Amino acid sequence: MSNKPTIPAEVADAIEKARFSHWDNERIAYYVLNPDHTATGLAPLRSIPFDMLLAALVNGYEREMTEEERTHAAIKREWIDRDSRRQRNAYCDGFADGIEFVLGEISMLIEGVNA
Repeated sequence: MSNKPTIPAEVADAIEKARFSHWDNERIAYYVLNPDHTATGLAPLRSIPFDMLLAALVNGYEREMTEEERTHAAIKREWIDRDSRRQRNAYCDGFADGIEFVLGEISMLIEGVNA
């Protein structure tokens, strides 16, 4: 089990910006508790719970995926699964998967095939 929290991309960008400016964990935590209007682009640090921010600073973090990234990952997983099935059953599985995929894309149901 990972101790890395998943944080929004804006917060991850703000942490990276602070790190680029050579801020350590203490300075980032101080900024969150005592906001400085001259530090631009760091406001998202205050948008997540403080304990989650501390966990992200100490343990590292995972970026929350956007809807587009989630869709891309799902499509990639589907094609990896299809590729592994093709390797097991070679041509027949690939051909059948192709037919099912195309019928699904054009929203056509054929009894005994995909209905």
